[in-house]
Amino acid sequence: MIPDEPVRGHIPPPWYGALSGIERVRASSTGRLPLPPLARLLGLRTTHVVPGGITVAMPATEASLAPNGQLQIGPVMVAALEGACSTVMPSGMDFEPLKVTSDPLRPAWLRPGNLLARARVVSSGKLFVLAEVQVEDSDGRHLAQGSLQATVRRLEPAPPPPPRMMPRIEEPTYETPDPYLRRFAVPPPLVEVLEHLVEVLEHKDAASAPLHLADVENPIGKLFGLRMEELTEARASWSMPASEWFCMRGSSVSPAAIGVLTGASRWSAAMTLHQRGRDVVPLDDVVRYFRSVRPDGRRLRSETALTEQAPNLFLAETTIRDADGQVVTVSSGCLVHLDAAQRTRPHRTESRRLVATLLFTDIVDSTQHAERLGDARWRALLEEHKLTVRRELSRHNGTEVDTAGDGFFVRFDSPAQAIEAARAAGRATARLGIEIRAGIHTGECEIEGNRPVGMAVHIAARVQAAAQPGEILVSSTVKDLAVGSGLRFADRGQQNLKGVPDPWRLYAVVD
Repeated sequence: MIPDEPVRGHIPPPWYGALSGIERVRASSTGRLPLPPLARLLGLRTTHVVPGGITVAMPATEASLAPNGQLQIGPVMVAALEGACSTVMPSGMDFEPLKVTSDPLRPAWLRPGNLLARARVVSSGKLFVLAEVQVEDSDGRHLAQGSLQATVRRLEPAPPPPPRMMPRIEEPTYETPDPYLRRFAVPPPLVEVLEHLVEVLEHKDAASAPLHLADVENPIGKLFGLRMEELTEARASWSMPASEWFCMRGSSVSPAAIGVLTGASRWSAAMTLHQRGRDVVPLDDVVRYFRSVRPDGRRLRSETALTEQAPNLFLAETTIRDADGQVVTVSSGCLVHLDAAQRTRPHRTESRRLVATLLFTDIVDSTQHAERLGDARWRALLEEHKLTVRRELSRHNGTEVDTAGDGFFVRFDSPAQAIEAARAAGRATARLGIEIRAGIHTGECEIEGNRPVGMAVHIAARVQAAAQPGEILVSSTVKDLAVGSGLRFADRGQQNLKGVPDPWRLYAVVD
């Protein structure tokens, strides 16, 4: 279990509250403060922030998979809501969550890229603040929406003044990657789990039902230290340690983590209602918060009970208590039994066109590295290289398209993001004794499934092939689009790119 490991990241210092809310968010997102533990656990990153608005990204990796085979989107949703509320807090003020609502619209499936949560403040005053959020996947599909209502309070005692200078810090490095970058086994198909559970419950062998579900590969359970305590028909109980790993804005366990415990409890209770050929689908959820939780390592416990209020319509009520038995949250939501055939996925066009920025990278002199190190050491170094690059791609909101050999193919929303990601990846891999070259081009391309294809992809690959060791080479299109970004370029002249009509003027990014 990850919570058993030493905590990575740091809870913000006391003077953090003396900053205005927008300064707090920017200090964390620009690297002037260490990442908080929950961000190191899940890969949460702020990609855009303005007063009253924020966008938070979370990598869609195996680490966030629940036993139902879907991604857990609650943490990125709540992180964005809290981030938006933070941006409107005056110096010396903070907020306490009162109520979080969420409305799931479609499942979140594992696919390359990031989940994005875009939140904005709807209303703020001296007493309360209200924010709303939308969550989408890497294809831009709307997955869920929600809201946060919180009470505004003055920080007691008053925080000390911040330091005059907050230079950018260097995050520590570890022998193993952050939890969200590690490899986790993908859970078996949900239908296998459910059919076995039906057999267990039909034979009234309830004692073996928790054992079976506990044995299912459950990455999110390992990430949060979840443990099933009890399972009977329409009822479930789970527990989770109040770990410092789960702190985000301050020294209390984040509601984003508490929501994971609620989700595990509710999902397993709902699965006991499974019928062949029918699905149990969540409709909404309302969570009310009554007290904060100190990260003292003791276990929180959830209790979920389902009651059928109308044919095929169930009310799910979940209570979470701390180790002293005090109520932390009470939540309620509706679940509906649907004919599985009604959930046939809508037809999606096989391809569409959009403008994207494409990045290709590869390792310089990879063959010589392999010959010098031998197969085993080279494979280990290559794996470390991939983890290192993926960490930087996630930080800069890149969508990994493909990894072939020692190279990456990545899609970005803007040229500046791609260039900064390539720079960061070059610096990070240099510490491994590896040098990379990178090529970037922006153009219109076809998207088949989640993969860009077409001439723009071909040009980007050829630009990368023309780059010198350690160089980030870009097309003239990228250079023109980056005007006003502060980036500097050196002209490398017109070059003929293999298989590309007409010469292209290329530019090297200058540090």
